[in-house]
Amino acid sequence: MFLLCVLFLLCVLSFTGGVGVTFLTPCRVAGMCLTVVLLGGIGAAVWAVVTFCIREEDTGLYDGNSDLRLRVFDSAERRWRHLCSSEANQLLANISCEEMGFVSMVNYSVSSIPEGSNDREEFFCVKEKELTYGKKIKESLYPCDCETGQVLSLLCQDCGRRSLTEDRIVGGVDARQGSWPWQVSLQYDGVHQCGGSIISDRWIVSAAHCFPERNRQVSRWRVLLGSIYNKLTHKNVRVLEVKTVVYHSSYLPFVDPNIDDNSRDIAVLALAQPLHFTDYIQPVCLPHYGQRLIDGQMGTVTGWGNVGYYGTLADVLQEANVPIINDAVCNAPDYYDNQITTSMFCAGFEKGGTDACQGDSGGPFVAEDSLSKASRYRLLGVVSWGTGCAMAKKPGVYTRVSRFLPWISSAMRTYHNSPGVHKMARATNL
Repeated sequence: MFLLCVLFLLCVLSFTGGVGVTFLTPCRVAGMCLTVVLLGGIGAAVWAVVTFCIREEDTGLYDGNSDLRLRVFDSAERRWRHLCSSEANQLLANISCEEMGFVSMVNYSVSSIPEGSNDREEFFCVKEKELTYGKKIKESLYPCDCETGQVLSLLCQDCGRRSLTEDRIVGGVDARQGSWPWQVSLQYDGVHQCGGSIISDRWIVSAAHCFPERNRQVSRWRVLLGSIYNKLTHKNVRVLEVKTVVYHSSYLPFVDPNIDDNSRDIAVLALAQPLHFTDYIQPVCLPHYGQRLIDGQMGTVTGWGNVGYYGTLADVLQEANVPIINDAVCNAPDYYDNQITTSMFCAGFEKGGTDACQGDSGGPFVAEDSLSKASRYRLLGVVSWGTGCAMAKKPGVYTRVSRFLPWISSAMRTYHNSPGVHKMARATNL
């Protein structure tokens, strides 16, 4: 297996008024610039330098230096500050990768600023006692002198890359082998139940409703991955056992089946053994903290669900491109009449014709983030529910993944060594 290492200049947080933060604003001011090495699992040993920025306008945030130092732009002082190394480096490295949508921190290191550098007195330091999971880094920074002149570099696990472009997609087309390498089939007693998305070498994201009480014997679940077929018919397919399932305990249909509220439809699964990434098996990126959905943005939903409301499961993975719909439109009386909560979003066409359907549940809704020169996909949604399949003004409804980033992170940390099925209501700061 070859490693593709990409040197990233990651500009993630836009600072306004000292260390306050505004996300996804026009790039007139720069943000937290993390220079991060991303460890991939595909391709050859090639180095490239690209600029990775959160932006709405095509304006770069990075100041042009291609070193490995972590920098934060202080818009109040109109200058760049380096982030001073501290005893909290490992925690800071973990949270930094996580906050940008990279699930795994692989390694970190400390480097010195050369003597005589003009930057030596321009630092942000971290309030170590205030730094914790579930709390954004920007809330723990303050200007300082950093007498040691030691700064942080990171190594994060790459994601969202497609090396090959070889129950509920209606009006879609067959996917090509390797085109969506994070897609998995979740099977109970050998029968496809739901889709899911690889986010790391050990964890899958899916929907809570895929795990009703009748389907909670972990030993009977299998994850099929590496193939566009949901049966053992392709040389690249792998089948792995499931060790742990964690679903959101506030998913109300599990509390009362008569409740008409599908909020918090999210779950994560831990694999019994770690994955080896290949051209056909890769993780998808999570949204970065604070990432907002854009009305009209096109995304791709994939799955093996029914090819029609009364149809049968697809033999080959289906893909369909659909636009994100404004929340107010989707909550209109002729759409879903105020059933769409802040933890959901809709995607589809007003006239229908292309949609997710039964069997696609738990699968991914992804979109290219346009945050770097290299195309990367982020998991914006999880297939959750809908009225019919591909009906006019009844688009697919998806769990808004950005709302559950702290929950996902906390679930993985809390239950990584806890076999069985668990429920968890809210994120905990561990």
